[in-house]
Amino acid sequence: MQKYSFTCTCGDVMTVDAGNHGEAVSKFKAMMTEGAIKAHMAEKHPGQPAPTVEQNNALLEQMIKLVV
Repeated sequence: MQKYSFTCTCGDVMTVDAGNHGEAVSKFKAMMTEGAIKAHMAEKHPGQPAPTVEQNNALLEQMIKLVV
């Protein structure tokens, strides 16, 4: 297993253990439900509109990095 991370524009860092990038993407997508996205936005980005799950998933796929 390797560690993969996603850093939000607010500086919040989330990590998962996964066997490869695709598995990491799947794990992050499972964590970032509509409710989780709205809760994060309310806490860390007050006043900003929450992205849709689809928009968030597209960002995840681009921004997930292997932690070395």
